[in-house]
Amino acid sequence: MTKRNYTPYLFILPATAMLIVFLYYPVIGALDISLYEWSGMGPRTFVAFGNYTNALGSATFWHSLRLTFLWVLLSTVILPIGGLLLAVLIEYTTKARFMAGLSRTILFMPMMMSLVAVGLLWSLIFNPTMGLLNTLLVKMHLMNPMAPLNLLGRANTAIFAAFVPAVWQWSGFGMVIISAAMMNIPQELLEAAAVDGAGKIRQFFSIVLPLLLPTIFTCAMLHLIGGFKAFDLVYTMTAGGPGDATMVSSLYMFRQAFIDHKFGYATAIAAILFLMIFVFTYVFNRLNDRVRENVGY
Repeated sequence: MTKRNYTPYLFILPATAMLIVFLYYPVIGALDISLYEWSGMGPRTFVAFGNYTNALGSATFWHSLRLTFLWVLLSTVILPIGGLLLAVLIEYTTKARFMAGLSRTILFMPMMMSLVAVGLLWSLIFNPTMGLLNTLLVKMHLMNPMAPLNLLGRANTAIFAAFVPAVWQWSGFGMVIISAAMMNIPQELLEAAAVDGAGKIRQFFSIVLPLLLPTIFTCAMLHLIGGFKAFDLVYTMTAGGPGDATMVSSLYMFRQAFIDHKFGYATAIAAILFLMIFVFTYVFNRLNDRVRENVGY
C-alpha cells in the first residue's frame, strides 16, 4: 500500500488559513448580519430576508444601482479602450525601446496614486472658480468667465465628470497589460503584413487585434469588478451629490451603515452587489473562454 505524502498540503496550509480567516469567515459573517436589524451596537433583531426585501423595494437603492451599472459600463468599455489606444500608440510610434519603456512608466504612474488624492486633485481641476479647466477655457476664449463650468455641481454631468479621473488613472493599467500581450505576439505573424502606414493599420485589425481580444476581455473583467466597488473617487469628489446624482451603490451602502446605522440593511446591499459581481464575472469568463477558443491563441 502506497503511503500518502502530506508534505505538499503543509505548504498551502498558511495561505489556506489566511483565506479562511480574512475572506471566507468575513463573508459568512456578513451574510449572517444581513439577516438581522442591527445598528452596529447592542442587541440584534432577526428579520430573515426583510433587509433584502426592503432594499429591492427601495427607489433609492434602484437609483444607486442604475448609477452603478452606468459606472460599470463606462469602466468595462472606456478603460480597456483607453489602455488599448495607449498601447498601440507606444508600440507603433515609439521605435526606441528605452523611450517606449519610459513612456509606459510615465503613463502608468497615475495608478500609483491614492484614489483619494486623485479625487482631490481632479476636484481642484474641476473647481468652477479657480480650477485649471475653467482657467484654460477662459484663456482660450471658449467660456464666459462670468458663467463658469461646474461639471461636478450639475446633476446631468456629475457622474461623467467623476469618471474622468478614473480614465486618467486606470488607462495606464490596461496599457501595460496590453503592451505585454502585443510583445508576446509571434514576430513571424507581424512580418507577414506590410510595413507602410496603411499596412500597419491592416496589420493591426487583421492580425494584432484578434490576438489581443482575450487580454482586452481580461482587462474589461477587472474593470467590471472595480466598477461595482467604485467609492473613493465618487465620495471624494461629490459625496454622492448634487442631491443623489452620483449616489452609486457602494456610497449608498456606506451611508446606510455609518450615517443611518443600519448595518444589517447595508450588509444586505453588499450581499446583493457580491452576487451581481459573481454573475457578471462568470459571464465574462465564459465569453473570454469562447474568444480564446475562436482566436486559438
